[in-house]
Amino acid sequence: MSFSWETANESKTQTVRRFRRVSGDATPFFPYGLLPLLGLALLTLISWTSFAKHSIEDEVRSAAKRAVADAGADWAEVDVSGQWVKVNGIPPTTAAGERVLEAIRTARAPTWLGTARPATRVTSDFAAAGTRPDQASNPMTESVTRAENDEPEFLFRLSGGKLTLDGRVPDIATRDAVVVAARKSVPSRIETVESNLEVIGAPPPEGLRGTMMRGVETLTLCDAGTASFTSRIFNLRCELPEREAERVRKMASATLPFGSVGDVEILAKELVESCEGELARLLEASRIGFDPGSDRIATSKAALLDLTARAASDCPGTLRVEGHTDNTGSTELNLDLSRRRAEAVRAALIQRGVSPARIVAAGYGPSRPIGSNATDEGRAQNRRIEIRIVGTDE
Repeated sequence: MSFSWETANESKTQTVRRFRRVSGDATPFFPYGLLPLLGLALLTLISWTSFAKHSIEDEVRSAAKRAVADAGADWAEVDVSGQWVKVNGIPPTTAAGERVLEAIRTARAPTWLGTARPATRVTSDFAAAGTRPDQASNPMTESVTRAENDEPEFLFRLSGGKLTLDGRVPDIATRDAVVVAARKSVPSRIETVESNLEVIGAPPPEGLRGTMMRGVETLTLCDAGTASFTSRIFNLRCELPEREAERVRKMASATLPFGSVGDVEILAKELVESCEGELARLLEASRIGFDPGSDRIATSKAALLDLTARAASDCPGTLRVEGHTDNTGSTELNLDLSRRRAEAVRAALIQRGVSPARIVAAGYGPSRPIGSNATDEGRAQNRRIEIRIVGTDE
């Protein structure tokens, strides 16, 4: 008997469990893909808080300086903080100061959404008209100016059938008397009377009510204009038919019960239309030409400028030289070019005898076309200089 032994190979399977100890100090999960977005947000925040302020402020300063230059107010200086503008200087008249402030308030600047008014608040720190430069910074003069700020003043405006009463009055009784008089005495062509008169709570000076009534009475005889009383000086700018001009001039220039009479500017409609018509005919017959893309007046236009200066000298009121362009190129560049061309014509007319105080310049770029910008002929019509009389309600 034989025995056979077979060795069986046994297969053994061994499961090994491995553990990794993770320390609590390991870096947690972070969405690194958001880093570009965070960087963009940071840049946007920086631009809003730093660069945007200076960019907007520069636009406001540029628009304010353009408005001052267009008004021909060499005496005015602007101080800009953000979108707030303060105008300093010694205006030749109270009305001149008011015109500069209004020009800055209505000045427009180009934005990516179109043109807009960059200045949100415009104030003044004017010395009294006629003050000498050495008095402008005198502490005594400043204290007098501060005291005058507490005095009553008003600005009545008539435009488009609306009479607006602005200003500061001593007491409620004075305010109510002026408002009642305005609403009772207005002719039918004045549709609305709006009162924004502020009561400052002070004893009314003797005769003040009579001066305020003078403002209402004279202004409501006009078709458009302003009546103002600042630093105890009464000014009137009035546009009306020629037959009424002398009567209103005498009424406005008579001695006041309180304060004194300053500028009384009466624009007879017939004279305004005649003057603007004559200037328009001159400039349509032979346009004031410029070198391409520049503000240099062509030398061949000297005779035309001579005729224009003589016609302008016979016109009443304040003249505005207006520059216009076609729509070729950017709006901002066209606005600048039109303004520089208007200033060049203003300078040429001053050289020929027109008083600098009676003429201002303004540039409107392509915003007021008279022809189609789709044709060469239309674009040529839009590239022009016009001269108009500044309206009493502007």
